[in-house]
Amino acid sequence: MKKAFLIGVVLLLTVFLIAETVEIRITGWGGGEEETQLAREKIAAFEATHPNIKIVNEVYPDNYTQALLTSFAAGNPPDVFLLDASYMPTFTERGIAVNIAPYMRLLKVDLDEYYPNVLDVFSSDGKLYGLPKGFTPMVVYYNKKMLKEAGLEEPADDWTWNDFLYMATKLTKDTDGDGKLDQFGAQISKYFYKMCPMIWSYGGEIVSPDYDRATGYLNSRETIEAVQFFTDLILKYGVSPDSSMIDALGGLGNMLYTNKIGFYISGHWSLFGMKKYIDEGTLDIGVVRLPRGPFIDHSRTVIYATAWAVTSKSRHPREGLELVRWLSSAEGQEYEVLKAKIELSGHIPTNEKLVSEDPYGLEKKFVDLIPTAEKPIGAVVKDWYKAEDIFTEAMDKILLLGTPVKEALDWAASEIDTKVFGK
Repeated sequence: MKKAFLIGVVLLLTVFLIAETVEIRITGWGGGEEETQLAREKIAAFEATHPNIKIVNEVYPDNYTQALLTSFAAGNPPDVFLLDASYMPTFTERGIAVNIAPYMRLLKVDLDEYYPNVLDVFSSDGKLYGLPKGFTPMVVYYNKKMLKEAGLEEPADDWTWNDFLYMATKLTKDTDGDGKLDQFGAQISKYFYKMCPMIWSYGGEIVSPDYDRATGYLNSRETIEAVQFFTDLILKYGVSPDSSMIDALGGLGNMLYTNKIGFYISGHWSLFGMKKYIDEGTLDIGVVRLPRGPFIDHSRTVIYATAWAVTSKSRHPREGLELVRWLSSAEGQEYEVLKAKIELSGHIPTNEKLVSEDPYGLEKKFVDLIPTAEKPIGAVVKDWYKAEDIFTEAMDKILLLGTPVKEALDWAASEIDTKVFGK
């Protein structure tokens, strides 16, 4: 408590000091050629309007979270860092990220310009730990060409998982007559970040409402039936390829871009890779919300987001706060979202511009889902990545070893309660 108070005092004092030219270190992940060039442009635009601040951009391409924790432990952290929603408690409960809520008025940030549920992802107990860089809900991409050839209507927003199965079955074919399936109705992933919103939309849960335990929720009847349904799509109905089939058919990207997968559950980032093929006219894609299951009367999705945050050991917190403000404002979001085109903006006016400039008519589908998108569990539960690894192991037990779904989820719930919740 005393430490937090002293940090707050230092920040308040430095906000009012006349700034001299200082060097700010900022870090995130990435490092591709396009990302690097865009980062240069973004930094140049900021420095042009902030001549007293020089930005040093540092990229951790691998093991980002561990590298950042190591830099902090070594006493050499960056001033500003990219905070992943799924790892928020990992940083906030260790005192690494600064509560920026007290400085919003001083920085002239109008929080009403941001989606409340996106800000909530980076909030806890009245504290705000970052302003959004970008985010996405999870959606279903559907291949219009494949649906049309199969004589199927495009899915509506009130569709069900049974509708999904029916259409996926119609789309699964052996197109070259060699006796092997080479076109599939869907692609189902075993990984938690995709399975979580699917389970929610089926009517299942992962943890208790107070984020206290997994037993009774991850292994509830509803969740067991949900996971049974999704694994049956691969093992029983054969409408989703397994990993060996995907490899044999040239990889997931190749299958998506050559009209070999009808339904694909993913986030906005996947649209970035599809746009080249949409522009070439070889791919015609639609976007729809996840179906709903038998235990729920509405679809659910999740917010996966990142935010720019200031480290509590920053030597230049005032300048760090100003950089965070700028990156999440209309000026910074021009680069973060409108030019990068990988994610949505937490800044409402920027998303309105994104929709108005969209030649594909797809961005509005994403934006319409925002009010109902929910905070990821990792934004609340410290070190939730351990639970995600346990869940993936449970899925491997089901898919590779033939372990009954209930047995696998009973095991996973118990392991999560022990290793994550300390029970």
